[in-house]
Amino acid sequence: MSTPVIVIIGAGFSGTMTAVQLMRQSTTPLRVVLVNKSGRMARGLAYGTRSPAHLLNVPAGNMSALPDAPDDFVEYCRWANPDVAPHSFVPRVLYGAYLEALLSRTESEAGHGAHVLERLTGEVVHVESGSTGVPARTTLTLADGSRLECDVVVLAFGHFPPRDVLPRAVVDALGSRYVADPWAGEPLSAIARDADVLLVGNGLTALDVVTSLDRLGHAGKIVCVSRRGLMPRAHRVGGAPAASKLDGAALAAAMGTRLRQQVRTLRIAVAQAQARGEDWRDAIGALRPHTPALWRALGLDDRRRFLRHVQPYWEVLRHRCAPEALERLEVLKRGGRYEALAGRLRSAQVVSGDDRAELTVALRATGESWTRRFHAVVNCTGPTSDPTRATVPLLDSLRQQRRLLPDPLGLGLAVDDHYAVLGEGGRPQPWLRYIGPQLKARDWEATAVPELRLHAQRLACDVLAAVEADAAIRHPRRNWDGSGVKRIAR
Repeated sequence: MSTPVIVIIGAGFSGTMTAVQLMRQSTTPLRVVLVNKSGRMARGLAYGTRSPAHLLNVPAGNMSALPDAPDDFVEYCRWANPDVAPHSFVPRVLYGAYLEALLSRTESEAGHGAHVLERLTGEVVHVESGSTGVPARTTLTLADGSRLECDVVVLAFGHFPPRDVLPRAVVDALGSRYVADPWAGEPLSAIARDADVLLVGNGLTALDVVTSLDRLGHAGKIVCVSRRGLMPRAHRVGGAPAASKLDGAALAAAMGTRLRQQVRTLRIAVAQAQARGEDWRDAIGALRPHTPALWRALGLDDRRRFLRHVQPYWEVLRHRCAPEALERLEVLKRGGRYEALAGRLRSAQVVSGDDRAELTVALRATGESWTRRFHAVVNCTGPTSDPTRATVPLLDSLRQQRRLLPDPLGLGLAVDDHYAVLGEGGRPQPWLRYIGPQLKARDWEATAVPELRLHAQRLACDVLAAVEADAAIRHPRRNWDGSGVKRIAR
């Protein structure tokens, strides 16, 4: 019997932890191939930063990549710094190193050589399978023309680059003064230290950019413009949360299946919790395990309304930042170096004979125009999740083969409860799975480590069950142990 081959495309958190879980859970020999275009394994967009000023947005105590070892990351941090506590916010670069170490540790321990992990640098551009089940004997073609055969493909790519927010003519005229993607290379280092900079967007991406510019010694004015001008919110400073009297399951049940009722019920629950002296963060946190069910209960029209009217408020309350990062932002604000505006970017034009661009914002409160000239503009709207807008050869190939269904709201890919990608007619394809932030289309809550680590564990279990079930069909005698008792694939 040949060793099953599972190829994981993408080596950020989701791809790395799927590989780890496959090796941890499999009781039979397995070959796992981890493919990444950049060659940097166990990093991805979130943890690929090299700046120690970019902190995790979740306390260290909740960042273990292993659901069954909640202290794993804190213990790793304490090897270098014994003072790290569960409530500490540590640099993201440290988390990338942790994932890399975890992958290597699992590789060395898993099965004493029974499992093989291959790290492959390259870009998969085409996937072709002549089957609908497992094994599919799927052939992958890479950009260099090489081919790879496998039984199961796991798509583990994350978000896509942000959309341009300026007219093409202005983008071309600004040249390097316009930063379309602040994480593509190190474009911020090219911005002059005394330059006035406009950031389009005021969420966590903007906070990272402000932090980066500050660390580079930037002394100019930074203005953030977003539709509502909402500021990031911080986690509580130090210590464990107080015991909340809020029953998350009961709250979710009372919220029902309509958006209006969900919002109204949550507002009342938060107000009541605060009246009892509780922290609003605990009320939002109590709802976290139930968010996927609430999202699935909403109809398409209500989901569309949520994205248009509720999402910005939910994002700042639910996805908070490290207190230290927000404190630094407040220092810049008090010093007159940072300003946040609520409005829409109405126009942008390059000023003749000037090295700046003139941008006009329609202010939300009054509708009046606010015009100012900036040396640089940075797109901080954040990455997109719409696969139809991505220029990715593999996705183009799968769409042409009708192997995947993009979410109608542009939130990601359609998958079933076992992470099988849905193809033409909504049929699941067990040989093709997905894990990553594009699970937002199904669960909404699918971008943070506490959710993704569970998805990786469940996906590995499902994939191994499918592989072992196929082995049972092809080799029935392998299902029986020496006592004649049939073994159950887990």
